[in-house]
Amino acid sequence: EIDIVGLQEMIRQDFSMHELQGLSRHQFVRQWLPATGQSGGILLGVKEDAFS
Repeated sequence: EIDIVGLQEMIRQDFSMHELQGLSRHQFVRQWLPATGQSGGILLGVKEDAFS
């Protein structure tokens, strides 16, 4: 099972809640840093019940 997901160079400024929920069947806490222009952007998801 996956506990942590990290994607970089997303080139996205924002995500809708629907988009984030569609990434996984599990309940993840998600945070992202938006891209600056055409570079950067990081999306990080951590499975809530895997860590205390």
